[in-house]
Amino acid sequence: MAAMSKPSSLKVFVTIVLSLVILWAGVAVLIGVFALLVKLFGLT
Repeated sequence: MAAMSKPSSLKVFVTIVLSLVILWAGVAVLIGVFALLVKLFGLT
């Protein structure tokens, strides 16, 4: 974990975290849209 003290490593870490957050947000939106379509068309 000593490498985390470098600014470049911190930037990479932040970039990875932000990418994961955006990815999970996109997945959550897709699931939400799919659930909404299922409710609208009554495909229960």
